[in-house]
Amino acid sequence: MTDEKLLLFPNVHKVMKADRICRMNGIPCRVIPVPEHISSECGMCLLVPPDNWEKCKEILKAESIRYEINN
Repeated sequence: MTDEKLLLFPNVHKVMKADRICRMNGIPCRVIPVPEHISSECGMCLLVPPDNWEKCKEILKAESIRYEINN
């Protein structure tokens, strides 16, 4: 099992904003489809490597971007 964090957002616009902010701050991440076992609805989420998780969390909090974690 991977230690990557799967961040779920209320809409695709928030995912894209979080991705852009993370990349601007040197945090590698990937936008991927939400796995079917989590949601059958169409959607995207952000996958963050474990060694970048703390920095990502701080940046998203500073930007007031809400998300849920599913790992």
